[in-house]
Amino acid sequence: MKVFKTLAKRALAAPLPYAALRARAWRGAPVTLLTYHTLGADDEDFDAWTVLKRGDFERQVALLRRDYDVVALGDALTPAASDARPRAVLTFDDGHSGWAEHLLPIVEREALPVTLYVATGHVQGATAYWFDAVVNALQTVEPLTLDTGAAGLGRITLNRERGEANWLRLSALLEAMKALNAPVREALAKKLVTAAAGQRQPRFQRLMPLSVEQVRALGASRWVTLGSHSHGHELLDEIALDAARDSIARSIALLQEWTGRRIEHFAYPNGNHSAALAAMLPGLGLKSAVTTKKGLWRHDASPYELPRVAVGRFDDAARWRLNLLG
Repeated sequence: MKVFKTLAKRALAAPLPYAALRARAWRGAPVTLLTYHTLGADDEDFDAWTVLKRGDFERQVALLRRDYDVVALGDALTPAASDARPRAVLTFDDGHSGWAEHLLPIVEREALPVTLYVATGHVQGATAYWFDAVVNALQTVEPLTLDTGAAGLGRITLNRERGEANWLRLSALLEAMKALNAPVREALAKKLVTAAAGQRQPRFQRLMPLSVEQVRALGASRWVTLGSHSHGHELLDEIALDAARDSIARSIALLQEWTGRRIEHFAYPNGNHSAALAAMLPGLGLKSAVTTKKGLWRHDASPYELPRVAVGRFDDAARWRLNLLG
């Protein structure tokens, strides 16, 4: 089945089929919002879909600019003229240190507009959120067998092989943990980190938060639009509406305090949202909110439920080109 899917993907990404698919996808002048998380060095051995190799990102930007105008999110809120080139917006979620180390130099050199959604809690506390802490800890050199019964997965073994197959096992664990109530999830995360302690690990860029100083440096760039990603990266549709409002408002206030810039855009953590959450956002001074729903953004959609196209470490060229079409 995997071989068949790979062949089908390559066939659709060939020039003639792709041109037909693209013409259909571009009807109505949609905007393509791409979702990234962070960048790492090309030689880092790190099995996380969220950490894209820097060189891969640079190649994607070069290819993207052949067919699209890469624009700031605020500019994309206004519909384009009928004869304009297709538009793309590059967005990054969470607030990892790779933005300062790897992304900002590219942004400045290439005059590349990006929108960066910062979850302020891990910046303020200088501590990785539970999901990043788990991914960091489980990058061991030797295979690691874990008891994940609390998440309903029993015993799993990671790192027998490297790459996408290994990440899929780790990703399944993270998704199962998200479904747990918070105390059980936090306890399991600590158990997994402890189980990996002392295991030999390669040198790599950990998924660690930006510092406040790095947020300021990013905010000083004319090419960067900063947005809120809540304070604690909570699943906002699973907590009280007042608590969700407080988390978003706190994030906005901190980002404005740190950078002196207005914060007008928002990304729902994990994409979790509801009609009540969307209705609340204009009152917080927000002009848009993005989800994790896959698709292209057409201007008849609500600006508070915008779809995006996710991009990650294990996307080959054919998959990336097809994903651009939503």
